Amino acid sequence: MNIPRRKVALACATAALAATALAGCGSDSETTSTGAKALEIVYWNYGPAAESGNKATADAFTKAHPDVKVTLTPVTGENWGTYYANVATLIASGKKPDLMVISGEGAQFVHSNKLVKPINEYLEKDAGAKAITDDIAQGLIDGFTVKGDVITLSYGWNDMVVYYNTDVFKKAGVEPPKADWTWDDFKATAKKLSADTNGDGTNDQYGFTWASNEIFPGIMPWVANAGGNLTSDDVCQATADSPQVNKAVTFLNDLIKEGVAPAPMPMSDVFTRFQNGQIAMFGAGRWPIATFLPAGFKSFDIQLYPKGDTYKTVFGGAGYPILKSSQNPDLAWEYQKFTVSDEIEKGYVGTPDKPGDSIPSRRSVAHTISQVGVPPANSDLYYDSIDKFETLVPYPAPAKYSTFESTVLRHLQQIFAGETTVPDGLKAMQGELTGIVTC
Repeated sequence: MNIPRRKVALACATAALAATALAGCGSDSETTSTGAKALEIVYWNYGPAAESGNKATADAFTKAHPDVKVTLTPVTGENWGTYYANVATLIASGKKPDLMVISGEGAQFVHSNKLVKPINEYLEKDAGAKAITDDIAQGLIDGFTVKGDVITLSYGWNDMVVYYNTDVFKKAGVEPPKADWTWDDFKATAKKLSADTNGDGTNDQYGFTWASNEIFPGIMPWVANAGGNLTSDDVCQATADSPQVNKAVTFLNDLIKEGVAPAPMPMSDVFTRFQNGQIAMFGAGRWPIATFLPAGFKSFDIQLYPKGDTYKTVFGGAGYPILKSSQNPDLAWEYQKFTVSDEIEKGYVGTPDKPGDSIPSRRSVAHTISQVGVPPANSDLYYDSIDKFETLVPYPAPAKYSTFESTVLRHLQQIFAGETTVPDGLKAMQGELTGIVTC
């Protein structure tokens, strides 16, 4: 199953709705009318892949546990946040699902609204839990931990790495980037890869670009590597005008001014321009290979983001937390464990023809990506980046994430379009976020 890494979107009323939903919970029997054990799982129905992916996991679980009936309940939503709100409405209507699918950015929300049962006790008492967690990078566990409560095990995730077009590098006579490159190295490389190919006096081939429609594959890796974040560690205050954020946004803005990068664009446009050689480098997780490889495009590899004042891995994942509405929490825990079993995790590896677009959470499985020949050549870097380097925790995902991200993107658009200066734009952003990022 491949969950999109798209961000959560959360409305102010959702918290109250969730609280009301929980207050209205009754109790269901843990068995069906035929005496079989039962689980109900809700998931965001974002498209056909969501249904097929969740069904594949459920079918595999029931094959291994034939005495269990698993019911999958699709829940609509324009984005993660409206999906969460609709799950709360579902519970309020009398439904009592056992598990739900969440993205990592939703951990703060489901915890603050007391929707989920933390798994700390299971991790301490389950004899097999240590073997599982020992095979999962600590950063992935930390990313789903809120105030000491582990929300869920993550079954799949994506980190931010730099993709580079190997044909463009070769044609320009530029050496592939190395893991220890710096921001200065990066800019020098990007300049060599930028060119005016049609002779009109303006570059139409660029060394780098980033996504305009999300902060995850946009500014966050640069902010993290400048040693900053967009929120405080408790995700209760905005820090958008800090010196570190100023440094990161100024660096990116200078790339545009110097003709090394175009104005940011939607990720779909980035993919197209990268494949046709108009963009030499961009940042993303593993998901681009699900577009590139089926299209026959293999002229790419990956590298870590360049080091700034520090280096931190920016990542996001997904998991199946146990809901407090569950009347079957122990069985639900067995299901959650199953989602990180070898059987399921191997499905995220894929094949060269049908690659997965997420990274398996189990280290031992993730490192088989290169062994089975799924590009890119440097694919071990995906897991190494979270296993061997410090991670950005917490990801800046306050409860009102949708409003938060749209506000950040709006101000960034004005900065990168030259409508305001970096300091003035970030100051205005900070002022607006002060009322959005609260606890």
